[in-house]
Amino acid sequence: MGEFSKRLGDIGEKVIVDFLKTIGWFDPQRNIDIISVDEEHRKKTNGLDGLFHYINPMISNSIEFVHYSSKYSSKPYPSSLVKDFKDHYTDLVKTIESYKKSEQNQEVQASSENIDTFFYRGILFWLNNSENENDDLISKLNKIELNTGVVHDGVFLVDNKRILFMYDALNYMKLEFPSSEFEVEFIYFLTGLNAGDGNLRSGKILPIEYINGSILPMITRKGNETTVVIFSIDNFNKEDLLKLFGIAHTIGNNTQGSTRLCFPNYKESEDLPLVENAKQIFGNSDFTKNLKIDKFPFGLLK
Repeated sequence: MGEFSKRLGDIGEKVIVDFLKTIGWFDPQRNIDIISVDEEHRKKTNGLDGLFHYINPMISNSIEFVHYSSKYSSKPYPSSLVKDFKDHYTDLVKTIESYKKSEQNQEVQASSENIDTFFYRGILFWLNNSENENDDLISKLNKIELNTGVVHDGVFLVDNKRILFMYDALNYMKLEFPSSEFEVEFIYFLTGLNAGDGNLRSGKILPIEYINGSILPMITRKGNETTVVIFSIDNFNKEDLLKLFGIAHTIGNNTQGSTRLCFPNYKESEDLPLVENAKQIFGNSDFTKNLKIDKFPFGLLK
């Protein structure tokens, strides 16, 4: 059983708060009650594990209100997976609906300057500390239909596989690029919604858009030296490798000092010929000569 699962069983919800700190989400409001606007909902008040809001670097002049709910167990995910997920999802979106109409939300909006848009999203952390800790819920739930009639801006599911991926990637960065020597930040992809000159290109806060994604882009700086590091949740293969070549090259605009692409199962003794071939196919030696492929192991938690 992995160290993350052991911690989950030992300290329960606190592991979520510790995780949020690693992604720059400090001091969320916790365990707050929001009066439900839906009298038929089974709760008179909507309990909420946590709420965090931040200025969104992915969309100019906007604030993200992120409501999160934590569900965890010592047992494997249940056979009633779809029904339980729909129940958890409904509780969360009903809470978001109630918060949007709350006095607290109105106060935050009134005190926010130069903000054009407010987004209301949710995260469902659905975790367990069973031996099958790497179970992938998202692939099992990606085809279900959800129609609660509640207007919101999206709910993100974080299962064991996703939170382990994030933990392993962030702890790799701590070991390889210690904070005493390096500045480490998340890279913010350029989109049509954040292209203004005043928008940050990297920062300490992980955008919610990355919370259950398949890659994690980061950058380190030490003096004038920079390294772009991209982690993949998927196993090493040539097709994904070439995709990450393109992403890393675009992110760095071919100006970073070096690049690392990290996979959970990379083995240099077996995979180096494939890497060398991919570099030839990519055809940009200025970029590939300073590019390294590495492994980051699951279960690493310091």
